Amino acid sequence: MIAFSLKELVQKSKGLLHFGAKSKLDSDEALIKSVSTSSKSADQDTLFIPLKGERFDAHDFIEDALDHGAGAVGSHRSYDELKGQVSLEKLERCTVVECSDTLRLLGLCGQIVRHKSGTLIGAITGSCGKTTVKEMSASILAQKGKTLFTEGNFNNDVGVPLTLLRLDNSFEYAIVEQGASHLEDIARTSEFVEADFALITNVGEAHIEGFGSSKGVYQGKSEILDKLFSLYPVEQKDYTSTGLLKGIAIVPADNKFIDCWKEDYSSAFEQGKLLTFGTSSSATMQVSNIVSTNNVLSFHLHSNDERFKCDVDITINSLGRHNAINAAGAALLAMVMGASEQEVVQGLSTTENMKGRLTPISYDHGLTIIDDAYNASFNAVIAAIDTLEAFEGNRVFIFGDMGELGTQEVELHQKVGAYAKDKIDLLLCIGPLSQYSVSAMGHKSLHFTKHEDLIDYLENYLTKNLQDQHKVTCLIKGSHAMHMDIVVNALKDFANQKA
Repeated sequence: MIAFSLKELVQKSKGLLHFGAKSKLDSDEALIKSVSTSSKSADQDTLFIPLKGERFDAHDFIEDALDHGAGAVGSHRSYDELKGQVSLEKLERCTVVECSDTLRLLGLCGQIVRHKSGTLIGAITGSCGKTTVKEMSASILAQKGKTLFTEGNFNNDVGVPLTLLRLDNSFEYAIVEQGASHLEDIARTSEFVEADFALITNVGEAHIEGFGSSKGVYQGKSEILDKLFSLYPVEQKDYTSTGLLKGIAIVPADNKFIDCWKEDYSSAFEQGKLLTFGTSSSATMQVSNIVSTNNVLSFHLHSNDERFKCDVDITINSLGRHNAINAAGAALLAMVMGASEQEVVQGLSTTENMKGRLTPISYDHGLTIIDDAYNASFNAVIAAIDTLEAFEGNRVFIFGDMGELGTQEVELHQKVGAYAKDKIDLLLCIGPLSQYSVSAMGHKSLHFTKHEDLIDYLENYLTKNLQDQHKVTCLIKGSHAMHMDIVVNALKDFANQKA
């Protein structure tokens, strides 16, 4: 992390500083060298920022942070309140940054470090595919220079600032993933990221409960464009030291909202600052000749914009037609940030699948397990079914409920079953909503109320089919709350025992 002064933070947060008589950070010029949201991870140059959640308030652990050596603490409780909560002797050893909102204070810390780093930042959001595009684009940029990217699912109000705080002067590039489940979520984190470039992977039926409608999802995701174009107005030409034009945004050409983007951001589109990717012949980065077989994905990338030279065949170790489209988006984002065609090829070829995201394991006895259990939006479920359809032998889709779909939850689960009907051989479901998928699918589907019952049925099914030397591919997908990893782990144990 790049150090910053208390003065910088207080000016940004419009807060108050309270210096303890024995504090080593005894002036507003004193430097904060690390920021922590854990009371157990602190030293005298660390600012501890206590966050308030639905079930806890870390302000209750301020004294614990001081016991572990924190030199400063943030607090939305007043200094007088802290005097009644923390021993005065300990309070005298620290500096308190009093503010109205500690979550925002954390974001401002990230923003300060982001400004000091001078790193070129690309921001990514979307209903699904965010993490895959993040991994791909970061892998491409890593061929060019040191690149930071969001770890795991650190893409919310807390995770985004913590990602920014990892920046230092050695990073040339950063890819920051921004998630959202409500309007204003992206606007809030975009304030701190202040990205130079932005990409929306897609807009689909995810978090509808929070956004209210598909149009609400479109508006929420487009907040990342609003922030980008407010920082870099379309009529301005802001260049990096290497001559790259900042303020370029990228959206999916194949999405149903493409005409909305072209109309709502017409000036950006007309002036070449709103680009597109996808299978459409009009896409800035067009992907074609997509072939997905087992664990190999091949496709052709062609740029229709002379500023970004790309016309190349690519083969990667991945699954699913949708990942070829993701690769097109990642390639375009990396290229507007300075990557070359060769770096695109090298970066995509070295991208690794994340655990729980279309991760295949094949066994000699004929079973293939595809772990896609991390989470599930409607669009991602449809893509998973398409991926499974390409496999030989018996294709089994093991499906847990999708979450946060609001009034469309029944309809969308029905659509899953109807879509799977002619594409797979067996649908096994768990969760109250997936019973609608079973009804729509018909006779090749079963519903279970317990993981154990589903696993027992599946193991008996596999035993019979493998004995008859049938190939079987099982793809497991469901929302995080459905704990589909239980099925994945049971399947792996079964497969290893049969090996």
